[in-house]
Amino acid sequence: MTTDFEIGLTFLSAFLFATVMMPVAKAASFRWGIVAQPSNDRPHQKPTALLGGVAVLAAFVVAIGFVGILTGLPPHSIPWLTGFAVAMCIVGLLDDIVDLRPRHKLMLELAAICVLVFWGPQLDFFPYKIVNIALTVFWLVTATNAFNLIDGIDGLAGGVGIVSALSIATVAGLHQHSGTMIAALSIAGALAGFMVFNFPPASVFMGDEGALAVGLVLGVLSIQGSRFGEGSLPARLAMPLLALMVPILDTVTVTVTRLATGNPISRRGLDHSHHRLTRMGMSSASAAGTLVGLQVIAGACAIALSLVPGYDAVLLIPFMALFFALVALFLMDRSFDAEAPGQIEDLPPVARVILSFGYKRRFVELVLDVALVAAAYFGAMLLRYDFDLSIEQVNLMLVGLPWIVAIGCGSFLVSGVYRGIWRYTGLAESLRFALAAMLAGLAVKLASHVLPITMSRSALVIFVLLLFNFLVGTRWSFHLFQRIGRFLAHSARRLVIVGADARGAAAVQHLHSTEGAGAELLGLLDDDSFKHGKLFHGYPVLGSLDHLDEIMARTPFDEIVIAQETLSAPQLAALESFAQNHRITLRRFILGVTDITAPTISDRQLKTA
Repeated sequence: MTTDFEIGLTFLSAFLFATVMMPVAKAASFRWGIVAQPSNDRPHQKPTALLGGVAVLAAFVVAIGFVGILTGLPPHSIPWLTGFAVAMCIVGLLDDIVDLRPRHKLMLELAAICVLVFWGPQLDFFPYKIVNIALTVFWLVTATNAFNLIDGIDGLAGGVGIVSALSIATVAGLHQHSGTMIAALSIAGALAGFMVFNFPPASVFMGDEGALAVGLVLGVLSIQGSRFGEGSLPARLAMPLLALMVPILDTVTVTVTRLATGNPISRRGLDHSHHRLTRMGMSSASAAGTLVGLQVIAGACAIALSLVPGYDAVLLIPFMALFFALVALFLMDRSFDAEAPGQIEDLPPVARVILSFGYKRRFVELVLDVALVAAAYFGAMLLRYDFDLSIEQVNLMLVGLPWIVAIGCGSFLVSGVYRGIWRYTGLAESLRFALAAMLAGLAVKLASHVLPITMSRSALVIFVLLLFNFLVGTRWSFHLFQRIGRFLAHSARRLVIVGADARGAAAVQHLHSTEGAGAELLGLLDDDSFKHGKLFHGYPVLGSLDHLDEIMARTPFDEIVIAQETLSAPQLAALESFAQNHRITLRRFILGVTDITAPTISDRQLKTA
């Protein structure tokens, strides 16, 4: 069993060696001309060293050997991993130097990984060895390249890699697997040393040689981590995905949206997850921090799945799948901010099929609702029995699950849930969700008399309530994610709206739907003292127009939007004077309907002439 001293020594030795080696790697990069020049897909302003990954890999190998020799742990426990990581590093180094074509790069990766699969651990989810080998090769290729693809802004790949490695190390440590834990701690420490030089503005990059090697190491370690824990097949399948959730989400998002918009998958582009977040107004540091935080959530889920019994882990997976699927759908939806999917022309057949099934026919929404209904069902039973279910009860639930899902999704279809548009979900849709949930509950109750469905009355009530709340939560998730994005974004304009009334509500909605994160709404102004200090659509009513100077001193802003129609002439004059004195922008929000078929004055004059 590994001691706390050995754990600390592993991480610290890798960290210190990487920190010492990084200046050497930087000097070698400039000496040999292996540097990243400023470009549209890199936010740096000057040539930056690209050999940081070599130092990371060196620190990883040295830490494993050093700790093994010092503590008596076998340093040769995973020699094949370090050897093939070096091979992958060479492939990446070739790409950094001569810019390999995507297919040539992929062939070299496949060659190394195919040999590695016969030396290292393999996924063993199926009874057929050839299937497990093919799945292992596919996973390692995916993990290696997915990690490489997120290395686009300072601190992102290093931060995600540290979290992924620490989550794998925690799972291994909890189940007394010293070799995997030492390897995971070594790569985490090496990446931490790299991060000292990669925080914005970065002075060294990981480069393809580092990103490919680290991605391969994490992919292999995630396979080993999938063997620990209580051992249910769904939990073991989820473990590698959770350990590398952010890279996998990014790869899935980019692949699907490029296919859906008719673009080649292998091209370089500014459509990765971090690019989508920065287009929402986030700084590079905020985008990196957001994605690292998402990986922290995924890592915690992986640790939780390794601790709970197998049959309980099955009940947790729909909740996790629902959350990460919503994040992926939100990121994909950002691809159509400029052009709606139904307006894109001259698309290849594959793109038309994806858009038709994903947007028009709502197939993706239906798949998501399968997880939603399952989560509501499992949640209802867990709450009803105080999270203490026997394996017999879980087996009965799994027998009835397909029927519950079919009834729930059928109720959504009948009640018109799939007619709504997520971006514009409002009160009317909430009423439809309530109807759908009650209809599903009634249908489940009736079906329980003829189908193998076991659910008490109290559990059925909880099921209906959870179903309604999950429907509201998923359909309003885009609004929530946008609000979080605006909170984290750096806004060029800080504004207040005059009028906490119906027109003010329309102005708030307009700001959300059209101006994005380019403007930050601080609150509203209204002369009704009863509204002061209250929240209006989530924003505070800051005070009245008579206290503009105090509000400005307390909450500085640089723009006023007038939504209220009933302002008097003196109030308008006061606002204009305030705007001029403080050099801020004064705008009016216009809401109305114009009849373009009504005759104009000149038309009427012509008719009467």
